[in-house]
Amino acid sequence: MAQVQRARPHMFDVTPEEISRLVCCFYARIRVDNVLGPVFSAAIEDWPAHEAKILAFWRGAILREPGYEGNPMQVHLSNSEILPEHFPRWLELFRDTANRELKPETAAAFANLADRIGNGLSYGIENFRKPEGAPPVLA
Repeated sequence: MAQVQRARPHMFDVTPEEISRLVCCFYARIRVDNVLGPVFSAAIEDWPAHEAKILAFWRGAILREPGYEGNPMQVHLSNSEILPEHFPRWLELFRDTANRELKPETAAAFANLADRIGNGLSYGIENFRKPEGAPPVLA
């Protein structure tokens, strides 16, 4: 008897259009941010392509849609200009943008997911770059 695979449910209720609006508004703010703007401007040559890739990432993570191929940890580790201290600002800006653009319950769910991902990337960078023999960064 063949097993039927069920589609994984969405992480929370949000439409592709809402994700697109959030990504667009968030990166508009990133580009003019005093702290993050220079870091992103040095790393991103094609903003529409970057936003399309990030949109695919979020749609895959939340809506379980195929389309994103990449390794966010490796991308962040390979850019020495990205520092762990950038993540609190990134997450603050993301949460504020989500609160501006989405329904409150959707904004909270989206920002909480971004917090988990952002904190994981930050810890990964800290642990990868820590001096040899230093204790691991756990929180």
